[in-house]
Formats: sequence, structure tokens, C-alpha cells
Amino acid sequence: MCELLTGNQGSINSIPMPDLYSSHEEADSRIILHCMYASQQPTTERVIVMSPDSGVFLLILSFSDATGKPLIFASTVKTTEGS
Repeated sequence: MCELLTGNQGSINSIPMPDLYSSHEEADSRIILHCMYASQQPTTERVIVMSPDSGVFLLILSFSDATGKPLIFASTVKTTEGS
């Protein structure tokens, strides 16, 4: 279940988002669902995804034209303490 969390004066509200419900368990495919939803919102200028996962990059690449908005992938780096 996905919910939109909003805050106002120290209070947090949770609003169910039925458009984002999915039976997919893999996070990679759920990220695409969220990108598509975000790109359909009138106030969205671009969608940015940050992930260290190359699988997510390939999915973003294959769905980038379908969003109708700029879809930006920012790779994060996994670091190991002491290296």
C-alpha cells in the first residue's frame, strides 16, 4: 500500500494513494510506477530517480519516453566504511 505523507505544523497526515497500489514486490518495477504517476501530475516538471542499482537505470532508460517529462537518473555510490 502506498500513502502520501504530508506535514503541517508538526502534524503528519497519511493519505492513501490507490493509483500507486501494485502487486509487484520488486522495488525496481514499483519505481517505474511511481515515475509514471509523478509525470502525470500537472505541477511536475521533471522526475528524478536516485539509485545505485544498474537494473533501475535500465528500466528508467527503457521507460524514459513514456513519461512525457524529463526523466533523470542520478546514480548514488555505495561506500564501505574504512575504504
